[in-house]
Amino acid sequence: MLAGQERAEVEVLAVAEELAQPQRPGWLLLVGRFIWRKPLGAFGLAVVLLMAAAAAGAPWLCRYDAEETFRVANPSYVPGSAEPEEKLDSRSGPSWEHWFGTDQFGRDNYSRVVWGARRSLGVGLGALLFAIIFGTTIGIVSAYFRGWFDMLVQRVMDSIQAFPAMLILLLLVSLTERNLITLTMGLGFVVITAAQRIVRSAVLSAREDPHVEAARAIGCSPIRLMVVHILPNVAAPIIVIFSIGIASVILAEAALGFLGLAPIEPPSWGMMLDEGRRYMTSQPSTMLAGGAAITLTVMGFNLAGDALRDILDPRIRLS
Repeated sequence: MLAGQERAEVEVLAVAEELAQPQRPGWLLLVGRFIWRKPLGAFGLAVVLLMAAAAAGAPWLCRYDAEETFRVANPSYVPGSAEPEEKLDSRSGPSWEHWFGTDQFGRDNYSRVVWGARRSLGVGLGALLFAIIFGTTIGIVSAYFRGWFDMLVQRVMDSIQAFPAMLILLLLVSLTERNLITLTMGLGFVVITAAQRIVRSAVLSAREDPHVEAARAIGCSPIRLMVVHILPNVAAPIIVIFSIGIASVILAEAALGFLGLAPIEPPSWGMMLDEGRRYMTSQPSTMLAGGAAITLTVMGFNLAGDALRDILDPRIRLS
């Protein structure tokens, strides 16, 4: 009788303890709260996901090849004349066959926009990963050891940052082989200085936390302290660097494409702007398609990055 009563009391206490623990909201509730509190951030995230889906599904979403040219019947054709029976379908407006029209070479603008999303996002992701890996490493090591080592590293970063970013990019693309790998590494190199400064400022604060001091007191090695105890505490600014910095990289890649200093394949939004500006008044569909893609993508990443920064900032975090 007593054993049964004790068992019942234990079960009651277990249920009461489980009910007393705060229940985590489901992911649908979190998504709904995010959309309600940060509508602009939700819009930006939707644009980013749309562009990512276009980049991932480019071979299936495109009706035509990005380099395929089209021809239409020539009503003014005279049999036996030197004029061809079919003429190039160039600079046509939006239609059912070509949703965004065609460029001056008769290529489908919609297909070039979709393939340009794969190029822009691929270059942006690669450059930011390159910059964050090296920038985070430099920032953590420099802030942890401080002293003369930190001063030397920061003066080197100052000397690199003294040159305009576009000038460094122009120098890199002029001296190296013009392909997407060198373009990605060059864009990442420009971002390293800004990334390491933000990480360094966060590490200078995190290295004085009590749990880091306790780990140092029990004899943890510097590598373990930096990787296990400091790096997780500076993850929030790293995520914000990634989300906001990728917009700047995409814009820089488009600028190089507009100047004709980027690889010509696959299609680039910046090159579409350059090609379409010559016919801006007569048929602006090519320029508008490339410009709208750049504007929406950069705006999407900026809005999503601002919302993410607000969420990760403990002073203004969503409740």
